[in-house]
Amino acid sequence: MKKTLLFLAFAVVASVSDLKAQTTWDFSSAAWPINAGETAPVVKNNLGLVPGPATVVNFAQIEANNATFPDGYSATKRFKLNGGGYTSTGVNTTPTQRYIVLKVNGNSLINIWYKNGGGNDRTLYIGNGSAVLGSKTYSNSADGIIYTFEYTGPATNLYIYGDTSLNLYKMTATNVGTTVLGVNDVQKTMKASVFSSGNKIYLADLDSKSTQVNVFNANGSLVKTVKVSADTNFEINNKGLYIVNLKSEAGEKSVKVIIK
Repeated sequence: MKKTLLFLAFAVVASVSDLKAQTTWDFSSAAWPINAGETAPVVKNNLGLVPGPATVVNFAQIEANNATFPDGYSATKRFKLNGGGYTSTGVNTTPTQRYIVLKVNGNSLINIWYKNGGGNDRTLYIGNGSAVLGSKTYSNSADGIIYTFEYTGPATNLYIYGDTSLNLYKMTATNVGTTVLGVNDVQKTMKASVFSSGNKIYLADLDSKSTQVNVFNANGSLVKTVKVSADTNFEINNKGLYIVNLKSEAGEKSVKVIIK
């Protein structure tokens, strides 16, 4: 009998220790870097933050916001995704913008304290970059929710994102590794060249016969949209800084140009 109890006790200890230590990211904490939004991929407190296209300038905003959760946790700040992790022409299995990258060394238990950014159904995803491993759809924007996901498998990068705007307040994960952003953590980039001369924008070396071109001014407003199939150029009448975004099945690319 004593041997049986000893074996059971050992099994419980082994099971718990398999998950390793827990890491906590509390976005209300003074230790979290406060920012107005990321414009380039960066690692902060061992979380990879990837905004995506150059037109995304408000991903990962930290702002004051009070919220309470079922476990008694009270937050004073929120981390805003400010949009979905994929575009209307993309797929939910592969995030290309507004997502978090988290490296785990193996089996991991992940908890996310979050709220919807609106009253309709909104979905939080956790995936490995090519497949959705877990998700939670929630429609109540007034109350906070805790989503728990248990990952079982080898060391990997896990990607956290939404189908639209979601607000994160805290995260925990066990068995966390060192997160490093690599070529798989940024969107696929096409080869096309974009440059300006005078009041014209030139597009060259297009590797797709159907490329959507959107031109945004410095304030983020769309000023021109065209679909092209070959090298071309077009005029922009007002001087200033512009962002030219190209999108096709070959990938996506955003380039800043100056119209003189």
